[in-house]
Amino acid sequence: MVTFALLGVIATAVLSLTIQAFGDAATIVDRRDVFADGRVALDRLSKQLRQAESIDTAWSTTQRIRFEAYIDGVPTTFAWQVAGAAAPYSLQESRDGGTTFSTVVSSLADADVFTVTQHGGVVDQVTLSLDLATETSDVLLTSDIFLRNA
Repeated sequence: MVTFALLGVIATAVLSLTIQAFGDAATIVDRRDVFADGRVALDRLSKQLRQAESIDTAWSTTQRIRFEAYIDGVPTTFAWQVAGAAAPYSLQESRDGGTTFSTVVSSLADADVFTVTQHGGVVDQVTLSLDLATETSDVLLTSDIFLRNA
């Protein structure tokens, strides 16, 4: 009888540890996926902005930006916007000037992503702030991008 009770306690402990391990693995996978999406968006947007000739300041806000740049030498109007009424927000990209958008990141905790800075009357810097929300915490990825062709 004592043997069965002892086996029951051991089985319960093993089962509890297994459930905990699966929960931890899911958290790690969530963080990895959120950070990977954030890095892809930051890299893609940084590359596009470095090639930009001008920012459409009449259209652009802290939640959206539109600019002229190049894809393989072809002039293209890029537009990026934050979508959603509440967190988690989505960051979306358009390569047709803002007609059609596709989601790049779907886990933003803050909708204010873009800060446009002028030097000498010319917009030549954009600060990106991606506040990524995971199941356990928020992480801020920030980058200052200088327009080479401004």
